[in-house]
Amino acid sequence: MFGFDLGIDLGTSSLVIAMPGRGIVLNEPSYIAYMEDSEKMLYAGKRAYFLQGREPQGVRVAQPLKDGVIGSYRLTEKMLSFFLGKVIGKTIFRPRVVACVPSVTTDVEKRTIVSVLINAGARSVCLIEEPLAAAFGSNTDPLQPGGIFVIDVGGGTTDLAVVSGGSMAQTETIKIAGTDFDEEIVKYMRTRFGMNVGIRMAEDIKKNVGCAVPRVERVVMTAKGSDVKTGLPREEEVNDLDIYDCLFPLLETIREKAVAMFERTSPQLVADISRSGVILAGGGALMYGMDKMFSEALGVEAHVADEAQECVAKGTGIALIKMNVLDGYGYRFKTKEDVRIR
Repeated sequence: MFGFDLGIDLGTSSLVIAMPGRGIVLNEPSYIAYMEDSEKMLYAGKRAYFLQGREPQGVRVAQPLKDGVIGSYRLTEKMLSFFLGKVIGKTIFRPRVVACVPSVTTDVEKRTIVSVLINAGARSVCLIEEPLAAAFGSNTDPLQPGGIFVIDVGGGTTDLAVVSGGSMAQTETIKIAGTDFDEEIVKYMRTRFGMNVGIRMAEDIKKNVGCAVPRVERVVMTAKGSDVKTGLPREEEVNDLDIYDCLFPLLETIREKAVAMFERTSPQLVADISRSGVILAGGGALMYGMDKMFSEALGVEAHVADEAQECVAKGTGIALIKMNVLDGYGYRFKTKEDVRIR
């Protein structure tokens, strides 16, 4: 395989890789299991994800990508090298990569992301904002002059942006997203029911009974964990209203930020968005009622993009095809020499 390019969604929870002409070629949890003493990688992806909370002595599981940026350079490099190897196999040819970053990212953070991708096996790297990639992935053309409002609810961050003519008219990154929902459910189960649950159980609760608006019909599931006082196994029934109350403060913050962005957007762009609607992308957008919550808050129809969880990665693949156009908007590939890495 040679002369190929890759688009990568560097998510806190999932790492998704797309290839032009082939679509999504890899979708793995952004987890790595490694030896504590030597930082030698044992597993990455699904196997490391399911090992979390079950680690044997001397082994740790980590998410090296946090809030859309590099939390641990060495661990991120090892994880990316492993995933790139799974996609491209053994070859002397290094791919060009388009990767997405939160819409509010510092120059230092961008240089670090480019550096780690090149050390992991990329020939050159171009970074684009997640909302721009999400717009491409939702089969909308963000290069047109009309306004598009994109809300990408990922694992580590929620990105809000009004895109017009290939640039960000308004943008904001909120460090509240899917992982924070899981952690809030863990806290809630402890304080409300006196019960400890693992992060995987909290994620199951969020997916099964979580909601951004109250459901029409009650939904109940059995949560399993341990009693706070005795440490013995315990089960408790939780319903959608419990989790709605639990997540309401976090969702209210996101909703208020979206309303504030809409209020400072120009009237002409607001008129464009009123016709096109609001695009919701990311795994967090799949939680029940997210579209209704934003529709009610903004007074504009909000709809969840097809394959929302892979929408951003699909968009990076489309961006690769349009690089001749994006170059005119300042999106360019950077090499090892551009970021001065060893």
